[in-house]
Amino acid sequence: MPETILIVEDDKIVRTILERWLSGEAWRVLSCDSAAMCLDRLAQVLPDAVCLDLHLPDGDGLSLLAQIQRIHPGTPVLVLTADASAETAVRALQAGAFDYLTKPLDRVRLLTSLRNALRSQALSQLVHRHQQATTDFAVPGLLGISSAMRKVRELIHLVAARRVDVLIEGETGTGKEAVARGIHALGQRPNAPFVAINCATLSETLMDSELFGHERNAFTGADRQHAGRFEQADGGTLFLDEVGELSLTAQAKLLRVLQERRFYRVGGTAEIGTDFRLIAATNRSLPQMAQDHRFREDLLFRIAVFEIHVPPLREHLEDIGILAGGFLAQQAQLADGQKLTLSVEAVRALTSRPWPGNVRELQNALRRGAVVAGSDGILAVDGMSPLTPGPIAAPPLRTLAEVERHAIEQAVARHGVDLLAASQALGIGRSTLYRKLATYGLPLPRRR
Repeated sequence: MPETILIVEDDKIVRTILERWLSGEAWRVLSCDSAAMCLDRLAQVLPDAVCLDLHLPDGDGLSLLAQIQRIHPGTPVLVLTADASAETAVRALQAGAFDYLTKPLDRVRLLTSLRNALRSQALSQLVHRHQQATTDFAVPGLLGISSAMRKVRELIHLVAARRVDVLIEGETGTGKEAVARGIHALGQRPNAPFVAINCATLSETLMDSELFGHERNAFTGADRQHAGRFEQADGGTLFLDEVGELSLTAQAKLLRVLQERRFYRVGGTAEIGTDFRLIAATNRSLPQMAQDHRFREDLLFRIAVFEIHVPPLREHLEDIGILAGGFLAQQAQLADGQKLTLSVEAVRALTSRPWPGNVRELQNALRRGAVVAGSDGILAVDGMSPLTPGPIAAPPLRTLAEVERHAIEQAVARHGVDLLAASQALGIGRSTLYRKLATYGLPLPRRR
């Protein structure tokens, strides 16, 4: 919906010019020629900005300015007057005018001032709505004025004070770790360790050492004792991101620790106790995985004592303005302290996108916009356009003979003179390997 601009000007010629200028900017323009008519208008509509002539036939413009502020607090008012004296300008600005413009009016100067006023008004409303929405359920690092995010914050406050395990569900990039950190920060032990690990990065060979820790000389390369994540999180919170990526073997080991709260380091003989709150996160459907026998049902019941669903960004687009404002405040440090802001047009453009990458994608778009922001610190819409990946060049095709020759070369290079082992690795008989070597003109390996 276009912004509404109210013109209060008794000079018909000036009023007509203003109407033409502002209508050309796709704004909704209302006009009146007296203080009384202005007050009547204000009783019916809430303008986004007011262009106010100081000299009206039925009243003083500064007095009317005070009444406008009393009726609609925060509405920006641009004062228009033929009096170019500094004293009048100071009085107008002290009375709360957003800007002071002298006649004859300059079109560019007027439109620029109005755009700045509308931008300031829109961002002020976002901040005010955010402050109202988060007064009762504030969570560090979790912004949003939507009912969806308010519900998330309510659930965080509800579970934070209770020492129960939590499962956070949501698409990639929705801010699941921010929810986990919020639960920890508002819990009974906010100064205790918060230990995070991405389960997708845990290989079977390193998992035991990573989670359980190990004793010195427990295996080759273990030159010192190492405390695992279970031990590091003692007294605090263990956050397992992408818990659905754990293998069934790892799931069984995790379940045992959760049930007994005791474990052994790799290579150790002393049992170690641990007391942590588990917060797990996933972008998968764990119940469906349990039905498919890819996730242990008993572990699912154990970690999902309390569940929180984080909505995708496309379901709370009204939060984009406040999310962007919070992120740009952080980005200002990377821009030599320059204050970074979004124009109203940019906010509208951002709220029209589907955001498949959710908040993480929004942050990346804002980073791009900050890099190309102008000297005024205003992020342009073009600078935040979505990334469109180009076509990926397909690797050149190789013949079967080339593939087979390469595989034989690799097997022989790995196993050397042990051609039996090389043939077994290739899945062929040793005599076949001899024949292939001759076919491709490859030399027999020699002992070094």
